[in-house]
Amino acid sequence: MANMKNSMPDIDERELANLTRDLDAMHKDTFPTAIAALAEIREKALDTISDTRGLAGVRASRRGFLAGGLATAGAVGGGILLAACGTEATPSASATAAAAAGDITLAKLNAGVETLAVFAYGAALTAAGAGKLGAVPAVVQQFATTAKAQHTDHAGAWNEVLTAAGQATVSKNNAKLEPTVTAALGSVKTIVDVAKLALTLESVALATYNKNVGDFADAKYRQLALTIAPVEAQHAAILNFVLGNYPVPDSVIKLDGALTAADA
Repeated sequence: MANMKNSMPDIDERELANLTRDLDAMHKDTFPTAIAALAEIREKALDTISDTRGLAGVRASRRGFLAGGLATAGAVGGGILLAACGTEATPSASATAAAAAGDITLAKLNAGVETLAVFAYGAALTAAGAGKLGAVPAVVQQFATTAKAQHTDHAGAWNEVLTAAGQATVSKNNAKLEPTVTAALGSVKTIVDVAKLALTLESVALATYNKNVGDFADAKYRQLALTIAPVEAQHAAILNFVLGNYPVPDSVIKLDGALTAADA
């Protein structure tokens, strides 16, 4: 298939439809497991908060929950919660609280990136619907709709992490990337322009997950990142297909363009 600069390359629409269907199936097969893990964290966090308010005794299992580092940042952070219970914070507890706070920062980072992706795909779909991008095949719009929905799910999952930690949810786009994405959206004229922008955004998101999956202290947050990352990789692969780029397998996990906690 030809890779054309300003017009839509010839694509196999049936193949694109199949790729989008497989993408949706993969997301639906893997995402519920990560959500179930988050629900467990939220339940334990709420139980712990109830205990500190005198609604129930601090049971051994909940002490294990704290000692195991599953308490999240903020009011339920390890060292802070132990202090609230009248127990002097130990270096170990302080380290646990610091690790939990780091996890929350990464959750905010990921939520902001996902929220930006939702915004970008939504803007593209709106422009396509208004006829501002020229002829856009229905299968391309279906992929964009599917990707947007998945990014919405991902943002919701990270916001669930924040809610369980007693933190405010993230509703704003990532401040580091938003100016670039907004400027690019203001100048797009074809679906090819949009696909290139989306590919850049997906590549940054994937690199960010590749990086911060190793930075999470909590295994369940790592599991969530590891569940989302392959979906982002699939988004990028399909966008390359749409652009007519020949897919080349890459055995190296790339971190080029990855955002860090400082970009949250």
